[in-house]
Amino acid sequence: MTKCVLRNGTTVEIKPYDDSFADSLAGNLFQGVSVETIIQQRADLLASGPEEVYSVCVIFNSEVVGVCTGVRKRWFGERHRIEMVQVVVKDDFHGQGIARLMMTEIAKHFKKYEVEIVQISAESTNAIAIAAYERIGFVRYGILKNGLRHGGTYSDEIMMSVRCSDLIKEQ
Repeated sequence: MTKCVLRNGTTVEIKPYDDSFADSLAGNLFQGVSVETIIQQRADLLASGPEEVYSVCVIFNSEVVGVCTGVRKRWFGERHRIEMVQVVVKDDFHGQGIARLMMTEIAKHFKKYEVEIVQISAESTNAIAIAAYERIGFVRYGILKNGLRHGGTYSDEIMMSVRCSDLIKEQ
């Protein structure tokens, strides 16, 4: 557990995910998704162990206000990279540096496994997320045309990265 002070002076805790957070995730961040589904999806996601997947939650007043997961790349030649997935921050806490705190915590965890590069992506129309990731230090390196599909609709995906050491240093 790590205690941090947000930009507005609020103190929060960053903790590794565990199933005791499922109710709060369902109520605060993933409305409409059952607690059972969250527990099962998290179990599936985290099953490969902390060398491969690591997830943290930001807690304020016993409620989850942010969640982020880092997934290590699987194949030979790319094991020095992780991808950030499910970066979700409760609306009331946007702009307070929670995404940076979560990503930094995950980068610190993976640094001991010789991870050097952190990747993230966003839908090309999600200007808010892209700008937030750039403020954190991510740099665009490519666009995957039609990289995302929602139903039958495709959109471009902006690919971004930052050196793990730079992300940790920024905190």
